[in-house]
Amino acid sequence: MLVNVTEIIDSARLNAFHMRVVGLCALLIFFDGFDLQAISYAAPAVSAALGISRPMLGPVFSAGFIGLTTGALVFGLLGDRWGRKTVFVLCGVLFGLASLGTATSGSLSQLLIWRVVAGFGLGGATPISITIATAVCPKRLRAALTMVMYCGFTMGGVFGGWISSIVMPYGWQMLFYIGGAIPLLLAPLLIVALPETIEFLVDKNRDPALIGRLLSRLQPGFLASPDARYVLEHQNAGGFQVVELFRHGRAARTLVLWSIFFSSLVALFFFTTWLPTLLNGLGRTPGEIVGITGAVQGGGLLGSLLFARIILRVRPFLMIAVGYALSAGCLVVFSRMPAVYPLLFGSGLATGICLVGTQNLLNAMSAQIYPAAIRSTGVGWAIGIGRTGAILGPSLAGLLLAQHFVAADLFLFAAIPPTVAGVMALVLLRLIGRENVRAEAAAVA
Repeated sequence: MLVNVTEIIDSARLNAFHMRVVGLCALLIFFDGFDLQAISYAAPAVSAALGISRPMLGPVFSAGFIGLTTGALVFGLLGDRWGRKTVFVLCGVLFGLASLGTATSGSLSQLLIWRVVAGFGLGGATPISITIATAVCPKRLRAALTMVMYCGFTMGGVFGGWISSIVMPYGWQMLFYIGGAIPLLLAPLLIVALPETIEFLVDKNRDPALIGRLLSRLQPGFLASPDARYVLEHQNAGGFQVVELFRHGRAARTLVLWSIFFSSLVALFFFTTWLPTLLNGLGRTPGEIVGITGAVQGGGLLGSLLFARIILRVRPFLMIAVGYALSAGCLVVFSRMPAVYPLLFGSGLATGICLVGTQNLLNAMSAQIYPAAIRSTGVGWAIGIGRTGAILGPSLAGLLLAQHFVAADLFLFAAIPPTVAGVMALVLLRLIGRENVRAEAAAVA
């Protein structure tokens, strides 16, 4: 008896099991957002404690992004081979240990090494979390729920700002002790409560009884037959996963998707990583800096929830193109905003809604253009290639700062990459439209 697993997952009604899986994924990537903001808030104190000049903070920021990039590339592949749950837990443990190591750094070289290792762990957690959420959610709600899950990243950034305002008087190390200890404590919970994705179990011909039990959790009332044979609509062709991203007409969409991620993350991390330091240079108080950066992250949360609602009615990649166009406009406005707290707060909120919200939408949609068997690889490599832009962004800002560029010019420069990302999103929308027409014609034939 053949059982179409894809059909059961896509048609299931939303229930507590879906929300548990999405919530557990959100809980771990919460600390991804926390860590990225923690190093930004701690940067002035770290600079003073270790004798690091402001331009040299660029390599410190970029070190984490080097780890994020390689982690996304490596762990995305491993997730499709070893299992998404196993790799997800491993990423959290690795990050937790490296975050504790960051707190013990006594020199620039030690700090750089621990930031690379921490980024390596977190780099894998993001694409795996998107893959797990995508694999468990019903098709009609998949993109929206994945975006809601990814709000954990944004909430982690907000939490990082709030915690930094409390613990920084006790030393910058406290931020990283907190950010390292909690993921390690979270690992046993994930091992017990987070299931392996059904698609992976089917693709690797794992325990049929376990597959049947998980399907009954996804769709209450489903009864597994003892002789059931579970299949997916898109089985793995058995090739090397990265090569599969360019086969069967996927090459164009893969390259365009990579270009969108690259352009978007140049702008996002250029802006968010340097924002606290540049605001400090403008004479803003620590409380005002936390408020403005918190507005950006809070705006990202609002934007994610707003876009999750809109894409139920509007084509997602059209929304992505519009979102990046609005992001570029917001960055131009922010660059010309007087150094007055209410105005900076408001423009930061708007920038967060458009830029961070659109990035979260892109993360969610990247999983939708690949079949299940190569989804971790597809998302991991898209994010990994994109995060080369995250490496470039902070270092480029540091270089411009060393050339005596003022903060306003830096924010204006950051408006260029999202403009490019918006144009490329329209190209991808056109490519997907053509492929859908061909698929429908083939189905009719």
